[in-house]
Amino acid sequence: MTVGVLTTSFPRHAGDFAGSFVADNVRALAATGSAVEVIAADDGAGRADGVGRPDLGGDVRVWRVPVRVGGGPRLFYGDGAPEALERGGAGVWAQAAAFWVGLCERLRDRAAGWSAVEAHWLVPCGLAARACSPRLPLTVHAHSGDVALLERLPGGAALSRYVAGQPGEILFASEDLRGRFGRLAGTLVGRVMPRRSGAPAPVDPAHRLEARRSLRFDGHTLLSVGRLVPIKGFDVLVRAAALAGGPSVVILGDGPERERLAALARRLGVPLRLPGFVQRQDVARWMTAADLYVQPSRRLASGRTEGLPVATLEALSLGVPVVASATGGLSELPHQAPRLRLVPADDPAALAAALAA
Repeated sequence: MTVGVLTTSFPRHAGDFAGSFVADNVRALAATGSAVEVIAADDGAGRADGVGRPDLGGDVRVWRVPVRVGGGPRLFYGDGAPEALERGGAGVWAQAAAFWVGLCERLRDRAAGWSAVEAHWLVPCGLAARACSPRLPLTVHAHSGDVALLERLPGGAALSRYVAGQPGEILFASEDLRGRFGRLAGTLVGRVMPRRSGAPAPVDPAHRLEARRSLRFDGHTLLSVGRLVPIKGFDVLVRAAALAGGPSVVILGDGPERERLAALARRLGVPLRLPGFVQRQDVARWMTAADLYVQPSRRLASGRTEGLPVATLEALSLGVPVVASATGGLSELPHQAPRLRLVPADDPAALAAALAA
């Protein structure tokens, strides 16, 4: 049995964070014994087709759809496709159109050997899967940016009704997203993706001390993970840290907000470290070393929220105390102090109070 997986971004090498949650899904599929073929956007590097990925376990091969960036902003593997589409511009939408054409071409070429399809994001991947391989069993994963895009697109409601009316299963990152899509489509469909459960694994105190020493964590240290973009609310975290007495803040990730965050931290006297992206397998060590994990996500003016950040679930699974914004899928987590505390989004004072507690 061969399962096809359609996605926009996908890790380009072992440890790459881009599309890492899709890679988790592929790893789970491969663990069942299925062969997996992934079709994903390229980043302009011109990678070869059908490349095996032994780092994902089992029989996994990746086909890349070329996307010409030109001199404008990058749609994929840059600041983030939702952010790029929100800013708009002819170059970005030209990349989106080119990816759609290339995705459909690769899909028609490869799907004859597939038994089923899993598509990440309702648009463009779910739509392409249904339009180009209508006879294959389909599972679509809706994450967040895709639902928000459908809410803003002219004709988004019609596209939603089309996707909702086709055979197959739709999995949503949160009940909030399921409800929003249901309002667009005129009917409630699908279900919420299953979440990790169970008690966290105990952390070896010696390993924690070694991680703190090697990562130079001194004093109370707050950690967060994600692209440095407005929806992550990292500016709220810096302001809250200043109100809470200036604990050190470490944010793993990169993006267009780097300089603004660094300037804000200097002005407020908050010790801030921005190491950039780290290897995916190293994130757990940073989390183990931290005193608290913080996910200060916000709702954007466009209405977009986060689905359910994987890093938050990883921190909880490690037993690291978590403070998060009550927004999007985060608001649906079972908040039981002291492991998890939810606070109002975009409220530095409320976040500072939770940090102090």
